[in-house]
Amino acid sequence: MKILLLTHDLITVPLGISYISSISKLAGHEVTATALNTGDLLEKVNEFAPDVVAFGCTTGFHRKYLEAAAKIKSKFDIITVMGGAHPTFFPEVLEESEQLDFVIRGEAEEAFPQLLEALESKRSLDSVGNLRFIRDGNVIQNPLLPLCEDLDSIPFPDRRMLDSYEEKLNSKALFVITGRGCPYDCSYCFNHAFNKLYNGLGRQCRRRSVLNVILEIEEIRKDNPGLQMIVFQDDIFILDREWVFEFCREYNERIDLPFHCHLRANLVDSEIAAELKKAGCISVKMAIESASDRLRNGLLNRNMSRETIENACRAVKDAGIVLVTQNILAIPTGTLEDDLETLALNCSIEPDFAFATLMQPYPRTEIGKFCVENGFMEDDSESTPDSFFDRSILRIPDRKKRERLRKLFALAIEYPMLRDNVRTLINLPLDPVYDIMDKLWKGYCIKQREFPYKLTIGEYIRSIITYFRSSYY
Repeated sequence: MKILLLTHDLITVPLGISYISSISKLAGHEVTATALNTGDLLEKVNEFAPDVVAFGCTTGFHRKYLEAAAKIKSKFDIITVMGGAHPTFFPEVLEESEQLDFVIRGEAEEAFPQLLEALESKRSLDSVGNLRFIRDGNVIQNPLLPLCEDLDSIPFPDRRMLDSYEEKLNSKALFVITGRGCPYDCSYCFNHAFNKLYNGLGRQCRRRSVLNVILEIEEIRKDNPGLQMIVFQDDIFILDREWVFEFCREYNERIDLPFHCHLRANLVDSEIAAELKKAGCISVKMAIESASDRLRNGLLNRNMSRETIENACRAVKDAGIVLVTQNILAIPTGTLEDDLETLALNCSIEPDFAFATLMQPYPRTEIGKFCVENGFMEDDSESTPDSFFDRSILRIPDRKKRERLRKLFALAIEYPMLRDNVRTLINLPLDPVYDIMDKLWKGYCIKQREFPYKLTIGEYIRSIITYFRSSYY
């Protein structure tokens, strides 16, 4: 069968559908991909003539994919399949969206090929794991398949599926993921729902072997002579301490490329920071979320002290690694003063860049339930913005001021003059000015500090255009 996979933009090759592409090709199917923002979606569909159009999406961004699916369905008789986080936790999107034929819940590397085989052989869909479909007006939800515990058995992602857009893609920094699952239970994350969904169906925290990861990166480097950096996409790269030390030794000896990863403060100390630096780690993201113990631990369920956060940040900076902090403002039951205290904490830590987002209580997260039950929701869930940078949908005091503080947050850490006047600035209705200031500074820090790989003039111009068109940032 011919499969067209969709992604939202061409910033880089996305891992999720890259794995699906690789698995599908191994099963004998023809696969290509395109992006929603290229402007040639219907042309690509007409040219490739796929049997199936498939995509994975998160909540918020799912609306863009549904719009694309509706356009395709209006012109072509093609099967559409949605996977990813949104249908995993909101499977009813199938019956709510006439442009969808199927949704796949959970991990899809086994389920999607099962669906393709059933469609191709025209056999019953009842044995296709994870599948949700409608038959004779009835919604059928097939049981979930057990989790794949041997991640080494999954083929490497297909990073060639977007080759027709090769000139537009970033091949200087590529994504790799070394494991799946998270043992923590932050209230704003879907992790607790995922764990509940897969309860009894296998280990949820799984890790690839060090050798398997190294072999993938060696393959990436061979296929991409201009590769300058690896970006590890694991939620927490250092979950398994022994694995990390083994990995750092092998990576340093066999790869020797700069890399970026995500850390969690309670797992960081000077020894592990030094080992990461020695192996080539040049930047990390680490979540602070809130300076308030009550909000951070009581409401967000982060379960770590301010001292732990400060010590971890100090260890990263002392090792000479670029530190990017992540923070959440406009948290329900919190105040403007709590948000300003989070700013003050970041100022004392002095990160190289500070991401600040607005609390978006996604439905069916614990924080989402809390907001609904306690009357914090201003609008229904369908108004949830695509991005958590845009606006708050909560009934909270000083909402506009807190939205403006988010826009000024990173700049205020960098420039004392802004910091000293931030209380005045957040009272001024200068949102368009703050928007562009925030976007420019964020883009500069991401490119020059977090991911400092070199670009040609043409690549730099293309990356700027793509960045400003993206609603992820």
